[in-house]
Amino acid sequence: MFALHRHPANIAVHEDRKLGDRLADGVANSMGTWTFILGQAAFTMAWIVLNSSHGWIHAWDSYPYVLLNLVYSFQAGFTGPILLLSQNRQSRHDRLRAEHDYAVDERTNELVHLIAQHHGLIPADSTPELPLPAAKSQQEL
Repeated sequence: MFALHRHPANIAVHEDRKLGDRLADGVANSMGTWTFILGQAAFTMAWIVLNSSHGWIHAWDSYPYVLLNLVYSFQAGFTGPILLLSQNRQSRHDRLRAEHDYAVDERTNELVHLIAQHHGLIPADSTPELPLPAAKSQQEL
């Protein structure tokens, strides 16, 4: 069967998500948008207008808008942990993807090494090694 997420790291992270993981990702994705910011600004303006218009509607939270402050404090109290949950899942995904990519690089290096040995470009008794970045000398720093 064809998987929606073909990369092994994507399969491990996305297809095995629980309801809380999907909820945290959805909240994190929506809170970082202009739609959310403009919606929250519109909500705040509506709250202030409805509670400041005397005689038009009964004000349930008059100035200094203590209930509005409580609503935003409640939102902030849950926003931080939810964003951290989503970031932790993303970090796990990045780590799994990097580990898989490294394993693919190692296998590719072995295959290139075997091809080079077959064509006589390198000695048959040499071992494949991934090149490591050269350390900078003190003079270069």
